[in-house]
Amino acid sequence: MTIQVLPEMVVARIAAGEAIERPASAVKELIENAIDAGAGSIHVEAEQGGRRLLRVTDNGCGIRGDEIELAFRRHATSKLRLADELPRLRTLGFRGEALASIAAVSQTTVVSRQRDESGGVSLRLLAGAIQHRRGLGAPAGTAVTVENLFFNTPARLKFLKSVATEKRHIHWVVARYAMAYPGIAFALKQEGRERFRSSGSGALADVVAKAYGLQEFKSMTAIRSQETGSAGGRAIEVEGYASLPPLSRANRERIILFVNGRAVNDSALTRAVTSAYEGLLKAGAFPLAALRITTPPEFVDVNVHPTKAQVRFRDPGQAFLAVQRAVRGALHESEASPPESDIWSSSGFSDEYIPYQRPQPAWRRPGGDELFDADGLESLPAVAEAPASPRTLPVLRVVGQAGAAYIIAEGPAGLYLVDQNAAHERLLYHELLAQRSNGGIHSRGLAEGAAALLSPEDANLLEARARQFSGLGFEIEVFGPNTFMIRRAPALLAGQDADAYLPGLLASLRGQGDSAADELAALAAVAALRSGQILEQEEMRSLVAQLERCPEPHYSPSGRKTLIHISREQLAQEFRRS
Repeated sequence: MTIQVLPEMVVARIAAGEAIERPASAVKELIENAIDAGAGSIHVEAEQGGRRLLRVTDNGCGIRGDEIELAFRRHATSKLRLADELPRLRTLGFRGEALASIAAVSQTTVVSRQRDESGGVSLRLLAGAIQHRRGLGAPAGTAVTVENLFFNTPARLKFLKSVATEKRHIHWVVARYAMAYPGIAFALKQEGRERFRSSGSGALADVVAKAYGLQEFKSMTAIRSQETGSAGGRAIEVEGYASLPPLSRANRERIILFVNGRAVNDSALTRAVTSAYEGLLKAGAFPLAALRITTPPEFVDVNVHPTKAQVRFRDPGQAFLAVQRAVRGALHESEASPPESDIWSSSGFSDEYIPYQRPQPAWRRPGGDELFDADGLESLPAVAEAPASPRTLPVLRVVGQAGAAYIIAEGPAGLYLVDQNAAHERLLYHELLAQRSNGGIHSRGLAEGAAALLSPEDANLLEARARQFSGLGFEIEVFGPNTFMIRRAPALLAGQDADAYLPGLLASLRGQGDSAADELAALAAVAALRSGQILEQEEMRSLVAQLERCPEPHYSPSGRKTLIHISREQLAQEFRRS
């Protein structure tokens, strides 16, 4: 095959594939354009996960009428003139590829009016080719509508994920930039319903609470730090919020980082955050964080990735240590901080939210409805009624409790340490299995209902999993933007705060299919007795007695050990007894 220059249309589609990977990529590029245009308000709309429709509207400076066609040509930009300007770049965009790449793989319409012009202009393109242009009245700013994204690149369309997944990616693009620019008011509407809104007040705390959810935010600590490198090196500022142990996620997805206002995926900086939690979180658990890192522009190279999602620091070691020390220092300070109610009332957090009071841990008897708390524990029967199921463990005698997490018991074959949380999960799981096989999960109606305010991501997931929640004994109504009214809930959760258990239940269900076993395991996990709960002797005896006749007593539904057996021989060997 002979060498030849590719046609411009082919070049445009190749470039579009580099910059626009999915609908969320288009949203990111359009939001960055709006920010660079000085917008104080940015509204995003999406339908069918952005496949059918995306619209980003801003009140920025707008595009001049005589330049609107030029804006859709590749490498046309108002942000850069010379290569020497790259090290001092302060805008998010600079390559002049975003609009051309989006238009090349969609039907795109732009309506814009530059502030000092009396009229606006509308331009429509199909696969990058201009279809028509007309003048019209329009407010100052720009609205870009993208329809039928990837209609002419079926391979790219085929590799998109489910609508729910694409909606989640769009949500987090909007939430990320709302956190990076709290002084800009963002709004996101999906399928005609508002999913996210920030006030633009400039208070980062308000936006983090909206993005992560109020319950998660209550378990986060503020971070503010500035470091100067050796020999008077460049300063690096780190500010934001990070979770306090034990709040965590099973992956790194909620470690969100910004460098000079740009959302980035940087494995080294992410590792700096996680390393600050060494010894504080269990293996496989990762913190939540939203950190804004600010450096002089010349200290970081942003021109290293087609989507500008990665950066390169002139001194990577200094950046790593600055982030690690900032997070670790904030975690250490939180250990000696005043009660949470004092923290939140003095943190600058807006009056829209009430001060936080940490609840006392609570649990309930497997299969029963009584609520137990640290202040007034109701007694379980000294010996549980003999169940019909066969014995799966030997008779155990409870000796005591260690670390408010493990029950110490002895049996004919030695010593047993029982993880009270994992054991209770296993008991509840089998109770739920029995209920489901006998007509359905036992539930209770709530006379006045219980309102739950969720993060936008959790709200989307709750609606997508409505059938599963109904099968678990829930009756839930939409009560407002990201707010739900619980009319009925599983009896195992009676007395618990919906704001507290719903995010945990959704986190357990996230990423799972429609497996009934997974649903029951997730419900058992949020209803189970927590580590940290001090138990009376009778309560420990009841839990252990039920575990002795529980099917599969050695592991929780999630695969964690419920108990460890130390034989008499092992004990004798440890103490060097013959």
